[in-house]
Amino acid sequence: MATTATNHWKLGLFVLLAVGAMLGTLFWLGARRFRRESFPAISYFDESVQGLDVGSPVKFRGVTVGTVSDITIAPDHRHVQVTADMYVDALVRLGLRTGAPKSGEEFIAPNLRVQLASAGITGVRFIQTDFFDPDRYPPPHLPFEPPWNYVPAAPSTLKNAEEAAIEILNRLPVLADRAKDTLADVK
Repeated sequence: MATTATNHWKLGLFVLLAVGAMLGTLFWLGARRFRRESFPAISYFDESVQGLDVGSPVKFRGVTVGTVSDITIAPDHRHVQVTADMYVDALVRLGLRTGAPKSGEEFIAPNLRVQLASAGITGVRFIQTDFFDPDRYPPPHLPFEPPWNYVPAAPSTLKNAEEAAIEILNRLPVLADRAKDTLADVK
C-alpha cells in the first residue's frame, strides 16, 4: 500500500512539473514577441481614423512591419496623430532600414508614405505603408513642425473617391448651364 501512495505522489509531481514547464515555455515564447526591437514613427492624418485602433497592424505591401501604439489629436487640433512602433527586424529584412534610426539622421525614403486602408467590409482599418510618387503625393503642409520621426501621410483611397465625387457634383450645375445654352442655340 505504501508503494502505491509513493507512485501517486511521483506521478502528481511529474504532472505538475510538466504543466509548469509547458506554461513557462508558452510565457517565454509570448514574451519574446513583446520584446521585439522597435522605434516610434509618427504620422498626421487629415481624415477620420474610425476603425483604426491601438494594436492595429502597420503593413508594407501586406507584410506587417509594426503596430499602432497611440492615436491622439495633433498639436494643431485639426489632424489626427498616429504613432506606430515599427519593427526594426522587419524593416531590415525588407531593405527599408539598416537599423534603428537615431534623432537627426534621415528617417525614411523621401517617397515613403502611410495611408489608411480597410481590411474588407468590416470597417476595421490598418496603416498601409508604400512608396508613392512624391509629385502626385507631396508631403502635406502642416501648421506645426513635425518631429524627426515623421512619416508623411497620403489620402486614403476612400477619401480620394469622396473628393472625386464632390468635384463631379460641383461641376454638374456648370454642365447643366452649358447644356441649356447649347439647346437654346440649337432652337
